[in-house]
Amino acid sequence: MASWTDGPEYAPTVRPTAFVAPVAGALVEPEPRQQADDAVPDAEPTFEPPTEPAPDLRELVPSAAPGRNPNLPFETITTPITATEDPPSGPRDPRLPFAEAGPPLSGYLAAPVQQPPPQVNPAPFPAPGTPQWFVPDPSQLFAPPPQVTIGQIWKAATNWVMIPLLIGMFFAAISPVALLVATVSTTQIVYRRKSVRKAAGIIWGVALALTVLTVFADPTAAFYDTLAIYSLVGSWAAAIAALAIVGSALRNGEPPDQL
Repeated sequence: MASWTDGPEYAPTVRPTAFVAPVAGALVEPEPRQQADDAVPDAEPTFEPPTEPAPDLRELVPSAAPGRNPNLPFETITTPITATEDPPSGPRDPRLPFAEAGPPLSGYLAAPVQQPPPQVNPAPFPAPGTPQWFVPDPSQLFAPPPQVTIGQIWKAATNWVMIPLLIGMFFAAISPVALLVATVSTTQIVYRRKSVRKAAGIIWGVALALTVLTVFADPTAAFYDTLAIYSLVGSWAAAIAALAIVGSALRNGEPPDQL
């Protein structure tokens, strides 16, 4: 087995703390080889000639009979396999069928067995003309969305969000606080919570940004009074956005968000 002593390519990727020889058991000693047989004769083997008289070599020479002329065609010998009762007088036209038909095959081939029809999975197509053949009514394919009432939408939007927004929609003096409380209370909503929180945060940020721009443009304008006006408008926008987002989730049959 190669180790780091055989070259850098066998070195480990992580440097070990110490180089210790692995603990391994002793190798199994192989069995001793079998020694060749020492009983080999030292004398050269002898050859004894045959006792019978050898044949004359001239008798082994093949006869010099004339061979076959390659220019002549082969002569066929009639055998029982190729014999016919009335051999044709002339050459046979290969375009014509044989005069005699072969033996019948009824004794060699078994009678066909009627197999049962195979099981079709899934079921085969319905027969033409049956009610299943025609396209089903589109009203059966697409069920109408469930009817959602304003009470269900208000309950899903929670009073924690809608009541502060309702106060901020009509009372400008506390509308900034009401809009901020409603934005924080969006954690109580269980349908599209992230979308409602994002919409409320954007509306609160826009109201604050418009307030800063207005104060910089008109130094005589009071900061809180300007923020109250924009927050009142933002409360209306946040209430409409919350009801629309939650109502869309209820109409689509979406499950509540995981806490």
